[in-house]
Amino acid sequence: MKSLSSVLTSDLFSIAKSTTNIDVLIIGSGKAGVTSAIELANKGLSVVILEAGPFVLSSHVGSTPFRSRSDLTPQVHNLVRYRTAWTDRAHFDEAVAPPLNNDAWAAVGGRTLFWGGCTPRFAEWDFADWPFSYGEFEPYYQKAENLMHVSGPNTDRPAFFRGEAQQGLLNRLNEAGIEAVHASTGVDTQETLNGYMPRGFDSSSDRLIRSGLLAREVARGRIVLVPNTIAEHVDHDGRNVTGLVARGTDEEQRFRLVARHYTLAGGAIQSTRLALASGLKDLHPDVGTHIADHQFIQGLFKLRKPLKEPIYAFIPPTKERPYHIQIQGPFAETWYTPYHATVWLDCNPDGLYLLAYCFGVGESSETNEVVLTRGQSDGPGDLGKYAVIADRSDSDKRILGEMDAFLPQVADALDAELMRTQVNPLGAALHEIGGLRMSGEPDQGVTNSHGQFWRLPNLSVADAAAWPSQGSANSYLTITAWSLRHAEGVYARLSA
Repeated sequence: MKSLSSVLTSDLFSIAKSTTNIDVLIIGSGKAGVTSAIELANKGLSVVILEAGPFVLSSHVGSTPFRSRSDLTPQVHNLVRYRTAWTDRAHFDEAVAPPLNNDAWAAVGGRTLFWGGCTPRFAEWDFADWPFSYGEFEPYYQKAENLMHVSGPNTDRPAFFRGEAQQGLLNRLNEAGIEAVHASTGVDTQETLNGYMPRGFDSSSDRLIRSGLLAREVARGRIVLVPNTIAEHVDHDGRNVTGLVARGTDEEQRFRLVARHYTLAGGAIQSTRLALASGLKDLHPDVGTHIADHQFIQGLFKLRKPLKEPIYAFIPPTKERPYHIQIQGPFAETWYTPYHATVWLDCNPDGLYLLAYCFGVGESSETNEVVLTRGQSDGPGDLGKYAVIADRSDSDKRILGEMDAFLPQVADALDAELMRTQVNPLGAALHEIGGLRMSGEPDQGVTNSHGQFWRLPNLSVADAAAWPSQGSANSYLTITAWSLRHAEGVYARLSA
């Protein structure tokens, strides 16, 4: 008896025999890897995606029957979740393995199987230190929103939550001088009509299957997906990458894969870890540095009058207030777990509690870095053998203080009581960036404005590792848009 994976995926041994035919080899099957792969295959290139994790879900968990099962959803998480280490400089000791205190996922689709759905854009001023402007990037946002079927204020698709309760809550906030809008969500709200069925949450596994480009053998205009495969390191001759060494998660035999172009798309931290494991810090001292994650405060509001419908409001950032708030509910619970990101749809109309996520810009300090460790890995292969060393800067602490002071004002505007807040450690937001940051000049960064390494032009970064800074917005949409721009650059190079 074979599994669904046997229909949709290939194996490392088979692909190793076809390496001379691979145009682009991509490491990672999350939003960055799959978005890039589809773009490049649609242009006639042969693409292979290596994924360290297994094939467990063909779509976001919130679009499956698991959505309402708060007893089963954590178990689905745990099938592909592994623990990682974030620490500060004062508590890091090279001789002692740091404690595993944070989460990561390895699966076909990556975090896109579990993300919370909020998809705002970065603001114009968030691109101040990027090597291109918001105006230059805006067309990629438009294309990304269409690919993801984003609903909300930036598109023609109706908001995911709408009704009297939602509008009344937005009115109260706006009347109090706090701008509030419908949340942008990566959820398809198109009407079920004439054979069309809404796709639910965007996820890279769903988009990859729907693309019609999957094949089990390398061919032009096709994508081959190889799960349960660890990319161990890339080799180079100082001018170009010459090959990538990989092995199966349960195998000792190594294979050397050769392609015309190589793309890192495992997420900011994993792409950086692989670059470090490949000795690429010798090419530029910034490899591994300038890591950032959002400042993240959770809050709980207790309403004085119940809402009879679910709501999802968004308080956008301003240039002077570099943080935003997502407000969801009502719920009966008085607190929430990390798994609410995938079960919050089941609001309780008799509940009085609204949950708040407050995300603020984190500074990508040079001293915040990824370092390789020798400790026991909690993930497939060496995926967990690293630590992120990050300290909050003075700017981070200031923004955290402003966020903490702003939450009671929001509670007052909602006719609610702020019951509890919690400042989460760096890494908890899971919106990390940096490690292979881009620049407009070769001596100022690791990669160029399309994510290609200045010193190794046939190696590129499709994810947030290339970003020099972040906005307060959740990173999902901007990573999708960035990977579209990245793919454009890869195609231009190969076609030249």
